[in-house]
Order: sequence, then structure tokens, then C-alpha cells
Amino acid sequence: MNFLALQEAARPDFVDLAAGPEALDQVGAWLIAFFTLAVFSFLYKDNPFYKIAEHVFVGAGTAFFALQYYQEGILEPLYEHIERAANLPPGEVFQLGGTDIDPVWGIVWRSVAVLFGLMLLTRIFAPNSWMPRWPLAVMVGVYAALKMTGETQSKLVLLVANSFKSLHDPTKAEWASDWQRLEETQLYYSFANGVLIVGLLCALAHFLFTYKRGKVLGGVSRVGVIVLMVTFGSMFGFTVLGRYALLIERVDQLGGLTGGEYSLAPTDPASLADGGVAWGSVLTSPPVLLAVLITLVLAVGFRGDKGEPSRA
Repeated sequence: MNFLALQEAARPDFVDLAAGPEALDQVGAWLIAFFTLAVFSFLYKDNPFYKIAEHVFVGAGTAFFALQYYQEGILEPLYEHIERAANLPPGEVFQLGGTDIDPVWGIVWRSVAVLFGLMLLTRIFAPNSWMPRWPLAVMVGVYAALKMTGETQSKLVLLVANSFKSLHDPTKAEWASDWQRLEETQLYYSFANGVLIVGLLCALAHFLFTYKRGKVLGGVSRVGVIVLMVTFGSMFGFTVLGRYALLIERVDQLGGLTGGEYSLAPTDPASLADGGVAWGSVLTSPPVLLAVLITLVLAVGFRGDKGEPSRA
């Protein structure tokens, strides 16, 4: 008996949860195929398959984040951090937010955080009380301060610092014998930084409204518009290509689910040994069966829509 026959004999029955991870992998394959094709069915129109996938996605996401917030916002501060701080040996320090503090203060600050969480929950039965306003004010204030400093650093300070480019780098080579190493030459370095500086100045000149747009300022502004359009176009193209990459990855994953280990029909080892295709396994695989099912339901719905009388 060859390897394929042994693998087929060892394959558990479909949806045999007692068989272990293999059966769960089969269930996961069918769920992946169903929800993927159900979401793609929205390209036709809104339908029950898409609604099922949408509700499952929202429900599973809500449950996941609820458990994550419960783990990180209640269990860890109330049990793990406080217990670890209380069991530290004398003289040891406790880390809170990357800062070494005394374990006693660690317990105090964690208790204050838990107290703020309980005060925020009082909004459920006392929405007009003063208790939920204090933790809400702290959350909004801290988030605004962190966001303002972070955004300023990432979108202003770093951008201004990176815009100061030198046109000469002594570490670059004068010329490259291989055209593939052109980026390592001084000529390419100077040209790239020159384009950056000129494009930056022209783009900034486009937003200069304190002077009348003459020939010079108008021409520079027109170059700045071209630079902005090229930037927006490249960003849009990058986004579209990213979506296409996700689509290709999912289609490739669906193609991997057409194997015999996921199908309802057994694979014939003899046909594979002769170089043939196990069409029974392919046609009874999750993507094919679910695609046929969704296509038939949508086709019936389309015929029903055409048969309805006009309401005009």
C-alpha cells in the first residue's frame, strides 16, 4: 500500500470532532469557504448569505474584544499586577508603565484604575451621576495629550527633520559598473534628494495665498499640483494593490481547500498515481459546493426579481 492509500485510510470521517485537530481543520475549511463566498455574493446584491457572514463577523469581533478588554482591564490589574506587587521580596521595585516604583504605590495606582473602572460602570444605572464623569474626563484628557504629542512627533517633527537632505554623501560611489547598483551612486543620491527638495518647495508654494500668483509663483504652484497628484495617485495605487494582494491570498487559500482531505468524496490513489485529477474530490470540495449553492440561490432570487410586477 502506497503513501496516498495510507493517508486516505487514516483520514477521519467528515465532521468527526472526536478525531482531533484534523476534523476541526475540516470544519474550519468549510467555514472559511462559506464565509468567503458569502461575502463575495454581495457583489450581486444584498442577500441572506451576506447578512449571515456580516452578523457572524460583527458578533465574533464584539465577543473577542469584550473578552480582551475584560482580560486586560479587569483581570490583569485586579489580580495579576496587584498579586505580583504584593508578593515581591523586600527591596524589589515594581514596574508600572515602564517606570520602576515602590510595590505599595503600584498597588495603590492599580486600585485607583480599578476604582475608575467601577465608577465608569455606574453610568448604566445612574447616567446623570457625577461618578462616571471623572474617569471619562481622565480618559479623554490623557488620550488627547498622548495623541497630540504623538501626532505632532510623527506627522510634523519627523517630517520636517527628514526633509533636510544633503545633496552630497561622501560614502556614495562615484559610478557603478552594474546598473542594478545605480542607487548606491552619488549621482542617483543627489538626483533623488534634489527631486525631494524641489517637490517639497513646489507643493508648499501651492498653499501660499499671501502673495498674488504671478508667472513665477503660478508656475511653481502648477508643479506643486503635479507633485500632489502623483503622490495621491501612488497612494491610491498602493491601496488598490494591497486589496488585490488580499484577494489573491484568499483565492489561493480557497484553491488549497480543494484537496482530498477537505472534500466529501474520497480520493482515488490510482488516478493520482497515473497523473490524473481526482475530480470527485475537487467537485465535492468546500469552495466548489458552496459556490454552486450560492450561485443557485442567487439565480433563483434573480429570476424571482424579474418575475415581480413593476410598481411604477
